[in-house]
Amino acid sequence: MKSSAPANSSKLVIPNYISRKGSLQKNDVQDKYTKIMKAIDQIYEENASSLSFQILYTSGYHIVLNKHGDFLYDGVKEALSNYIKGVREKTMKCNDESFLKELLTQWDKHRTSVGMVRDILMYMDRNYVQQNKKIPVFDLGVKLFGQEVFHQNTLDRIQRLIMEIIRKDRDGEVVADRFLLKNLCVMMLEISKPEIYITHFENKFITESREYFSREAAVFFEKCTATDYLQKVVERLKEERERATRCLDEESKAKIESVIKQVMINNYKQSIIEKEGSGCIVMLREWRVNDLRLVFDVLGLVPKALDPCVQLVENYSREQGYQIVKDQEMDEKPLEMIERLIQLKEKYEALLVAAFSTKKPSTDGQLGLTTHRDPEFTAAVKRAFDDIINANDRFPEYLSLYIDSKLKKGKQQILETEFDILFEQVIALFRHLREKDIFEKYYKNHLAKRLLGQKSQSDEAEKSFISKLKSEFGYQFTSKLEGMFSDMRMSRDTMETYKSHLQAKSITTPLDINVQVLTTGYWPITQAVSIAVPAELEKACDVFKEYYLHSHTGRRLTWQYNMGTADLRANGFDKKYELNVSTFQMIMLLLFNDSDTISFGQVLTATKIPSIDVKKNLLALTVKSKTHEKLLIRHPEKTLENTTTFTISPDFKSKLLKVKIAPVVLKESKEQVKETQEKVDEERKWQLDATIVRIMKARKSFEHRDLVVEVTKQLQQRFMPAPDLIKKRIESLIEREYLERDSSSRSKYNYLA
Repeated sequence: MKSSAPANSSKLVIPNYISRKGSLQKNDVQDKYTKIMKAIDQIYEENASSLSFQILYTSGYHIVLNKHGDFLYDGVKEALSNYIKGVREKTMKCNDESFLKELLTQWDKHRTSVGMVRDILMYMDRNYVQQNKKIPVFDLGVKLFGQEVFHQNTLDRIQRLIMEIIRKDRDGEVVADRFLLKNLCVMMLEISKPEIYITHFENKFITESREYFSREAAVFFEKCTATDYLQKVVERLKEERERATRCLDEESKAKIESVIKQVMINNYKQSIIEKEGSGCIVMLREWRVNDLRLVFDVLGLVPKALDPCVQLVENYSREQGYQIVKDQEMDEKPLEMIERLIQLKEKYEALLVAAFSTKKPSTDGQLGLTTHRDPEFTAAVKRAFDDIINANDRFPEYLSLYIDSKLKKGKQQILETEFDILFEQVIALFRHLREKDIFEKYYKNHLAKRLLGQKSQSDEAEKSFISKLKSEFGYQFTSKLEGMFSDMRMSRDTMETYKSHLQAKSITTPLDINVQVLTTGYWPITQAVSIAVPAELEKACDVFKEYYLHSHTGRRLTWQYNMGTADLRANGFDKKYELNVSTFQMIMLLLFNDSDTISFGQVLTATKIPSIDVKKNLLALTVKSKTHEKLLIRHPEKTLENTTTFTISPDFKSKLLKVKIAPVVLKESKEQVKETQEKVDEERKWQLDATIVRIMKARKSFEHRDLVVEVTKQLQQRFMPAPDLIKKRIESLIEREYLERDSSSRSKYNYLA
């Protein structure tokens, strides 16, 4: 053609060469129509070079101007349809190898040709077509191509060959023309996304893909490990995403991903967990962190698919913990129990980061990514350790023993630089403990012994741990512990002034004593028992008592000999040894100044010390350690009765001149545990009473259910009060007239001022 006009001009300008003469005769219309039809034939025969755009444009203009637009439009539609039918018949004669390529070739020719037809009939497009709401010529040509080519006669073949290209690509076969699929999809999308691409391709593609991946998943899962299967899923997702991005519509990408996730992941989520020899159970047992990471990455693509794995991790970690805390042998080795639990806790904390976490942009304005542990797995591990830590009733005692062994001087001590790590490990276990007040009870006892016996490795470390407890659980939890340190500081000041007083008054005492004055409310002070104290010790105590009460009127001193220590010079051995023992041990050993052999019953009678204290203090003197031999010999060795005798060992010797022999009791007896629990229960009653009164004083009136919830909320940091216990304390407060039942509702309480 000699000239062309832009197809997308916003306003049609009629060229000057077009005459605006009057109406055409029928013969003139037919003549111009014939010229246009012949021109269309020449265009499709790729012989348009001799055509005149002016003549053809003018012909179309006059036909439409004289109200024959219907005649021209229908003729063009029929001509295009006939040509496309011919294209379909010609293409169908091709063999399978060349069929799709020929189809694309004919599409390109048709698209070019119908564009030229549109140009010469531009006036019809801008007037007749718009006024009568017809399909523009180019769009008409595209639509007709879709209707004729994607006819039932050719549709099955087109679908089969396209799916064959995709299947070969999936099977790793080399595809001759890797752009063929992309060009076919572009063609179908241009013709019509809903009517051609989705209806005749995408639906078939999704259906056959689902069948393909179902077969592949069944075969592959059966013959390979769970890890290999997951890697296969990752590969499939990557391949399908790349193909969809390269060739398909954007929405198809999400649909094919959904198929793989459903068929290959969701349908196998439980099987992956349980697969014999390689499933998640085996991964956990063999601690294959990378494989568990793969499970998380793949199953995490499907909502709720990780639920079986979450449950497995919870159950398995709980089972591992129970093996430690419920092991009767471990009950005899509480420090090892805590050590193993710390290792188990850190092991699962590391697993959460390495296998069950995601990377997200930093929210604090910093560049880079931060690791966020998955909340479901994190909650599962927390639930497991909640159950583990609270499965052993004596865990609070054991945890306190563990921190005691690390903080006091001795073989268990650690470097000061390691205290922060130790404290974090202990706090990590402590957070799971429900009966925190029981731990506080034991910790107070152990701290008291360390402070009074000067066995603490570092005051700074002691205060650091208490500070961590305070920041974690509040001031009330540590106020008494801090009070103990305050007493120790004040006691040092008191002893300095006392010694100055003795020197100034020239007062002498039978022996030197160092007294710590303790506040009753802070320290785990038991009821003082009346024992037989050596006269020298009693006189020294009386001198201090007179001085202290003179300086502090209105106070009362009660001597707690069970909490003290003493230094004794031991004569009769090859060396001059100095024994550091408890006050009770000192009293017992002084008996041997008058007799070489003493029975257990005689010790009880002479000292009036309670039997349980005599037992643990006396037996400690019959134990051989790494630094010294036995100080006392027991006859007979295997029993302990009133007739059992004790004799000073002539073979006693030590690597050190100053020998420390302290009663060593790792854990309480059943009687002591019961006594401690009774004390805790009594304290809980007062705490419950105080909490209930404080709440009711603020609220004035409260429903029973809401009061129970609020009391539990306020006390759960210390212990988890049972609803029945709360109810009993409410009844007690009603009896004591702190509360009353509301006259209109039995389940409602009022505060009595």
